[in-house]
Amino acid sequence: MSSNFEELKSNWENSKKSIGTQTANFDDLYKMIKSKERANYFFYYGTITTLFITFIVISFFFYYVAPVRETLSRIGAGLMVLGLLFRILIEIISVYKAKRINNLDSTLKTAENTINFHQFRKSIHQIVSPIIIGLYTIGFYMITPEFSLHMKFSSIVLINISYLVIGVFLFIVIRKGVKKEMRKLTDIMNLRNELIE
Repeated sequence: MSSNFEELKSNWENSKKSIGTQTANFDDLYKMIKSKERANYFFYYGTITTLFITFIVISFFFYYVAPVRETLSRIGAGLMVLGLLFRILIEIISVYKAKRINNLDSTLKTAENTINFHQFRKSIHQIVSPIIIGLYTIGFYMITPEFSLHMKFSSIVLINISYLVIGVFLFIVIRKGVKKEMRKLTDIMNLRNELIE
């Protein structure tokens, strides 16, 4: 009888340790998920702020500094401004979608929502953003003929070269940020999958 009691006591202690370890692992995973989510929110809000400042600067530029008169130039300016507005809207939708992934939902549903969000962000970076950048660039070059009527040829060449240089620099910086965001989203997905298992 004494040995049965000792065995039962030993099993009880082992079970308590196992439950404690699982709870600690769950808490650690949850903290890691929250940390990565916060970093991504910082990225989203930073992108919104940067795009919004760019939108304001370009809008003021076309309204006060260099109001374009020709139809082609106006279409170009419209492509640039509307492209920025559309991109800002996408980032706001992204924040909304990210916040809708509720950690208190069933773990399976949360993991599924995370996967869907990951696919949404991937399609934005691979399809929508290149289209917006392409339209923005077309808009920029549609304005160039009107600018060439009021500026020296050397200034137009300098503006076009600086646009390309700045574009390449921004592409590298943005690509680095996107890779970091996608890596964090993948990590979040993997961590949530660990919670399911």
